[in-house]
Amino acid sequence: RDNKTFKSPLLGIILLCLTVFGVSACASSNSGSNTPNILGSPTLSPTKAATTPATTPTSTPFKVTSVDLTVSPNSIAGKACGTPASFTYTATFHIPAGTPGGTINFEYTLNNGRSSTPASVSVASGATTKVYTFNSSGTLYADHTYPGIAEILVNSPNSATSPQVKPSGSCLEGAFTVTSIDMAVNPTSIAGIACGTQETVTYTATFHLPAGNPGGTIQFVYTYNNGRGSPAASVTVSPGQTSVTYSYQWSGQLPADHTYPGPGAVITSSPNVVNSPFATPSGQCS
Repeated sequence: RDNKTFKSPLLGIILLCLTVFGVSACASSNSGSNTPNILGSPTLSPTKAATTPATTPTSTPFKVTSVDLTVSPNSIAGKACGTPASFTYTATFHIPAGTPGGTINFEYTLNNGRSSTPASVSVASGATTKVYTFNSSGTLYADHTYPGIAEILVNSPNSATSPQVKPSGSCLEGAFTVTSIDMAVNPTSIAGIACGTQETVTYTATFHLPAGNPGGTIQFVYTYNNGRGSPAASVTVSPGQTSVTYSYQWSGQLPADHTYPGPGAVITSSPNVVNSPFATPSGQCS
């Protein structure tokens, strides 16, 4: 058997290829034929590109991170007590970026929480701020209870509280006194009017008071005949009011002795004593 040679054609081809060309060439030459890959050279398959599965963005939760609060005007310094005043409050709600939006429910107070008013605002998707304004009107009382402390209290989507704000300064408080009285008369002249003519004369007293007074009642008497008759009267002054008027009349025929209309004046007795100047129409009937 040692002298026999193998007659297999395939084995002869392989031996010849290995002898002449080497392993790599033989493997490459066999890859394009129907001949089995006897040398065991691996056959590579095309590599597919790696893909990343699509993800859905996650929205930031809707919430209020902080609240700013401002008031205008921000000071009442120099204003008289008893005078009316109006204020505008502006709340700015801050929301994180990327939220789906929603509704903010809150309350605002103007008197440090002794009472409150509910309100709400809608926030659009993606918005990071929302502004809400509210107004208040009242009287600057001498006890400084108005304007009070304002504040925002958020109830939903979460709890949040604004800083407390209040206009700075205090109103000016003055005493309730009559500082002076002006007198006027209408008509200012009866010159050229025939004696015996029916005429009506109106006397007007203007009482002046200091700014910031708390208000009250002025008691006085008035005359249109130089004090021969003095009826009593009174006028009410509102807090902070700096002047008030009172009018009274004389009506009758203009006498030939020129006794009417006479000089008119007022004299206060409360809250203090002040005498007005006299006023009378100029000229005489003829």
